Amino acid sequence: MDINMLYALHRRMLQVASMMMVFLCLVFSGPVSGQNNSDQEVYNNPEALQYATTEDRANGLLHFAPSEVNEKNRFSLNKTISVDLEDVRLEAALQHIADQGGLRLSYSKDVTKREMWDQRVSLQMKDDVTVLGALHAALDNTNLGLKISHHGVLIVHNDEQLEEPLVSRDLEELIVQEQVRGTVTDAGTGETLPGVNVVLEGTSTGTTTDLNGEYNLEVADSDAVLVFSYVGYATQEIIVGDQDALDVSMEADFASMDEMVVVGYGTVKKSDLTGSVQRMNSETFQSQNMTQLTDMLTGTIAGFNANQATSAAGGSSIEIRGPNSLTGGTEPLVVLDGVIYNGSLRDINPNDIETIDILKDASSAAVFGAKAASGVILVTTSRGERGAPTINLSTSVSGSEVGNKNIRPLTGEGYTEFRRDLLILENSSRPNYYYHNPAELSGEVSLEEWRGYSSNPEADNTREWLNRLLFTTPEIQNYMDGRSENWYDRVIQSGIRQNYDLSLSGGTEDVRYYWSLGYTDNEGIIAGDEFSATRSRLNIDADAADFLKIGLNSQFSVRDESAVTANLGGMLNSSPYGMAFDEEGNLNWFPNDQLQTSNPLVNYLYQDRDMKINSFFGSLYAEISLPFGINHRVSFQPRFETFREYDYWSPLTMAGGRDVSDGRAERTDFTRFEWMVDNLLKWDREFGGHRFDVTLLHSVENNRSWNSFMQNVTFSPSPALGYSGMQFGNNPLIETEDTKVTGDALMGRVNYTLLNKYLFTASVRRDGYSAFGQDKPRAIFPAAAFAWQISEERFFNVDWMNQLKLRLSWGINGNRDIGAYSALAQLDGNQYSDGSRVLAGVYNTSLANPCLAWVQTES
Repeated sequence: MDINMLYALHRRMLQVASMMMVFLCLVFSGPVSGQNNSDQEVYNNPEALQYATTEDRANGLLHFAPSEVNEKNRFSLNKTISVDLEDVRLEAALQHIADQGGLRLSYSKDVTKREMWDQRVSLQMKDDVTVLGALHAALDNTNLGLKISHHGVLIVHNDEQLEEPLVSRDLEELIVQEQVRGTVTDAGTGETLPGVNVVLEGTSTGTTTDLNGEYNLEVADSDAVLVFSYVGYATQEIIVGDQDALDVSMEADFASMDEMVVVGYGTVKKSDLTGSVQRMNSETFQSQNMTQLTDMLTGTIAGFNANQATSAAGGSSIEIRGPNSLTGGTEPLVVLDGVIYNGSLRDINPNDIETIDILKDASSAAVFGAKAASGVILVTTSRGERGAPTINLSTSVSGSEVGNKNIRPLTGEGYTEFRRDLLILENSSRPNYYYHNPAELSGEVSLEEWRGYSSNPEADNTREWLNRLLFTTPEIQNYMDGRSENWYDRVIQSGIRQNYDLSLSGGTEDVRYYWSLGYTDNEGIIAGDEFSATRSRLNIDADAADFLKIGLNSQFSVRDESAVTANLGGMLNSSPYGMAFDEEGNLNWFPNDQLQTSNPLVNYLYQDRDMKINSFFGSLYAEISLPFGINHRVSFQPRFETFREYDYWSPLTMAGGRDVSDGRAERTDFTRFEWMVDNLLKWDREFGGHRFDVTLLHSVENNRSWNSFMQNVTFSPSPALGYSGMQFGNNPLIETEDTKVTGDALMGRVNYTLLNKYLFTASVRRDGYSAFGQDKPRAIFPAAAFAWQISEERFFNVDWMNQLKLRLSWGINGNRDIGAYSALAQLDGNQYSDGSRVLAGVYNTSLANPCLAWVQTES
């Protein structure tokens, strides 16, 4: 098979895939952008008197076809016309004027034909009146008004019966839209392109090309700009002007290969990559409502696995190319603005992100050594540019609700059927009718036979049946009284999601700045699920001298995660004949008197939680230009985090009133301070056909944390103070855990390019980490890659292909996410009595492992 056949096959596969996607979109989404085939039918069939689309039937509208069809399917209200009518019906006068403006006439359900038939008008107007003026003149001395739809339908309505006027007498306040259609093709082959996005610039209004590459879209005026975008093709922006047919040829986007992408400790042209790196730009998710970074990546990048959470806090578990450790962590390393970031992704405001680059293969990630086995996410935030200050303010308010509302607890009828079928399955020795409702017995079984199967049946047949279904006493009573509990409505809610972001950026020749402040307040779909965060960022870059650049990247966040939600599992398992509250309004711990199923509202209503996380992360850097083209960059990255979680379970909860008496309270206070210093030397030079890019790194880090936990129960004389009165309990518990880990690293990388065609990358990193055994505290992680730019060879002469590259890579990465003291023998405390006093003892919980080594992944 030659190269042309391969190309043809490849294009055909892409076309089939695109056609399938468009077909599915059409099937499941319906018509795009409000286009209506019935409206077009009215236009093309002037002989028909009345048509009604589905939408118009719902609105009570009936269309009248104009006597003359406007070929361009356009209409105008400011066109000057002449009118000479003598004693004609109002309907005929309006039809005559509408025809001259290319409009279709319709009347709303509050206007009867008799009103339009009975009224007579006379109009004599020369060529100085507009269509709109003539229409208003015809309606003088009537109680009728006008409305113009975006399909070019002139609607006559009763002005007195409307709550609000549908249209103003001023022309500029009318919505006048034009229709544009066309075909989108590949500029190289001339073949049509299905699935191309066609969007009105600055709006979310748009459509996609159909299976034949055709589109149809309504625009506001001739100044409208259409944006055509398609994967692998350059985006085009075209002004509509006076064109009603706009065909577009799209060029393949080869310029994107010159885009600079972020790699470990530097940037490189996409065309010069030897590893597997994929980029996402901020434009991709600007129109989406994002709570945190992982929401952007879900379902967008091949090999990136994420299960998006439905909670108010958002986020998800993330993996790149699957798990790679049995016991260690498998989440990828995050590098923020060129430095390793160990904080929570929830602290990064999505609106501050400029680009995201994903390092997926071992060779591209190997420069991060012991932390890179699970892949690397490189996040670059927005920066200021030279120029006047720019202020951006954005707000968004949206809703969240359950998508599949069929997943819910069983109804009363479904619950009895479930109990019946389950008991029939578990008790095959009894006849099936034993568990059937006596009111619904088949003709083959008599009521006496049904009752006779029990030796001492209840007098009431229904109670006898419910006893056979093993209903509890409350369930039987509620069934007999016709009462049931709607657990779904008590637990599931519709939430509101709010985002407010303000940013200021700008700069002079020497100093650039970017500052932002964002606030997020989300409600989830489960009662009690709430999340709020205030996040701020300050980025500064300054040219202190010709040889010195300094800067600061910093972020601060305050998160409130105090939510106590209703129990979703308890909702699904609760009987519809249980009762959430008793007759006096007190909450029932066990709605149907069965200990296996507790009330899903207990903690939501009666647990008090205060959970706040404050964090600061910064990177202070200085970059010095040295002789011989060497750059030295030193950066200091501190991170400070405080966390508190205070919980109080009142006596009305099971944790505070059943397991213990008079309440339970816990307090956790956690503080972490870590820092890292990176020394980076870079040298990039080209000699003839040889280009060298050398990077050397020395890094040291220190991480310390302090954790305090206290607990108490049975508060006296009152538990009213909750976690603010821990000293009033009678069984105190205190635990502390402080940790310290240190690490260091050396790394070297060489990128060598020969004749702009042969690309070689080799790197080696040596990591040390205090958590590993004393026998093997360090490990070495090598990597190598090769890429051949075949399209740069002289023999390459393919008209329809601009770039072809072959890439091979190999590398070893490490994983150190095992815990701070896994290699050491660990102890725990235990209290005991010698008969007269309480003593404290210790015991081993794990044995030492001085040979504990790095987890390594080779690919």
